[in-house]
Order: sequence, then structure tokens, then C-alpha cells
Amino acid sequence: MKNKGFTLVELIVVIAIMGVLLIVAFPSVTKLQQTNKYKKIASFGQSMVASCKLYVDQNQEDLWGSSTATGTKTVQMSTLISANLLKAYTDTKDKCTAGSVAVTRTGSKDKFDYTYSYTVNCTVSSETATCKGDESTSTCTVGSTEVYNSTG
Repeated sequence: MKNKGFTLVELIVVIAIMGVLLIVAFPSVTKLQQTNKYKKIASFGQSMVASCKLYVDQNQEDLWGSSTATGTKTVQMSTLISANLLKAYTDTKDKCTAGSVAVTRTGSKDKFDYTYSYTVNCTVSSETATCKGDESTSTCTVGSTEVYNSTG
């Protein structure tokens, strides 16, 4: 009678191979998870910019006073949230409680140009991260170390 199945040696070899693969893959998976946290914050910052565009459309005279005035104004994250243009950053572990969008208005009464740049401060894994960017690029730093850059 012939028994079908695996021998103990074969099972031990398979378990050893799986252990080696796990040891090799674990750091990559951990780094990917951390990078995705910063991507989420950068995406939130870009949402702040989109919300700020709506806010500026609704409140131009309140921000600049004169219809011909130019310059830079800052719109706080809390202002965008209270105006129901932005939802607060929600994550079970990480918190973003401070942020702003700098709006620069140039040009003349006939044709104004606006540029937007955001800054958001968050606590990620007990560290304070600062993400800055505009509509298309984002950079996040922890202390002086760059931890995420959307341009590569």
C-alpha cells in the first residue's frame, strides 16, 4: 500500500522558504504602508486647494477688499471646514489638525490669476509630519527628512 502525502522534511523545507520570503518582503510592505500614509495627507492637502478655490470664488471681496487689490491671503483649514467646503481629515491613528492654503492674486481687474499652495501639519506614527505643495506636486517631511515626494 502506497501512502500519498508530504514527508516531514518536505513540510519543513516549505515552511523555511515561506519564512525567508516573509523576512525579505516585510520591510517593503512596511515602507509601502508608511508611504501611503503620506500620500493620503498630500491628497488631503490637494483637496484643501480645491476647496479653497471655491472659497475664494465666494469671498473675493472679503479677502482682498478692493476689486483691484492683489497680494497673498491665507485661508485656514478650519475656515474651509466651517464653510462646509472641506471635510476634516479622518484617520483612526493619524491626525491633521493644522493647515492652510496661501492664495496669491496677481494681474488686474480685467484678468486676475490665482496660485494656491498648501501646508498641512499632521501627526503620523507619533511623529510630526509637514506636507507642502500645490495643485500638482506635494512633499512631506518629518523633521528635516523628506519622507514623500510626489514627483519621484
